[in-house]
Amino acid sequence: MGCKISGFENGPLEVDCENVEFIQDGKKLEVKNPSYLCRCGHSKSKPFCDGTHAKVDFESKREISEEVLQNYEGKELSIHFNRSICSGSSHCVHGLGSVFKSGDNLNWIDPNAAKAENIIKQIKACPSGALSYSIKNEVQIDSRHLSKIEIIKNGPYNVEGINLEGFDFPTKFSATKYTLCRCGYSKNKPFCDYSHAEKNWKD
Repeated sequence: MGCKISGFENGPLEVDCENVEFIQDGKKLEVKNPSYLCRCGHSKSKPFCDGTHAKVDFESKREISEEVLQNYEGKELSIHFNRSICSGSSHCVHGLGSVFKSGDNLNWIDPNAAKAENIIKQIKACPSGALSYSIKNEVQIDSRHLSKIEIIKNGPYNVEGINLEGFDFPTKFSATKYTLCRCGYSKNKPFCDYSHAEKNWKD
């Protein structure tokens, strides 16, 4: 059986994967399979579900009607950004500030400000998959093969190498590299949309 993540309506995420590696604070967690991850943000057993979602009337439905998509055409490659699934890790800004400039403006990416190979390397470092690129109109989506879930402090679940089932996929979505909301505030559930930081959520 392959690794997969699915969700209960208004409830937790179910992880069904024998060989998944759970990482929290740099340490590997011993976890039973299947496991159930909190996504309401209120469990007292975080990152695992303890049934609190029912007490707080958590709703798992997606609230946005359309995604916020930005495209930046360059000489060697074009960069695509799906703001609706950006977890705000800032890997891009800190890793290649000449190309990715901090801020919410529409022109924050300059695909001509660095060599293509450096840009591609930085895009692949994006944990949410919000960044992708195309060369000669062929879109390149990053992927992962080893199954891993990293619990980010005061942030989302960074997922690699696990199929996501039962949800509508975003535009230019990587099926094996994405971030899932665990604060309960995202308007684009099950995906993280940076609401944890905007709401100052703490785990």
